[in-house]
Amino acid sequence: MTAASHTADRSGDEVATVIRVLEAFRRFDPDMPIQYALSFLTIAQHEGLSMGDLAQRLGIAQSSASRNIAALSRWHSFGKAGHDLVEALEDPRERRRKIVSLTPRGHRLIEALRALVAGEAVDIEIEPQQDAAAARSASRTGRAARLDLATSPTSR
Repeated sequence: MTAASHTADRSGDEVATVIRVLEAFRRFDPDMPIQYALSFLTIAQHEGLSMGDLAQRLGIAQSSASRNIAALSRWHSFGKAGHDLVEALEDPRERRRKIVSLTPRGHRLIEALRALVAGEAVDIEIEPQQDAAAARSASRTGRAARLDLATSPTSR
């Protein structure tokens, strides 16, 4: 095998891994914008960053970062349920600043994504109370979901 073909094989594996991760997000919520997924992954990588820091890291406006956090939080806008993956809490040292971190459910999702990247077979289960559109999509595609994000990793 030549160095060029080895690199092509390896980059194919890397692309396949990215595709598996994106498909996992799609199974979690078929309508999730990539910006939400990027926000979630950035928060998972840098827990405890502020909304302003998140906006700067992603190159987006702070208002967009705030909207992304709202969608990924327990409650979105207008009383609509969010994904409950992150939470934004007031910084006790600077009350105007919000510190963002993963919820237990967010930690379970990131662990499932890490397992997926490691080559383990992982499916993301959509909880019954989650987005109705996601549940309808899962039933249309006939995909069975396996990882229950409502349970703790130790209870599996």
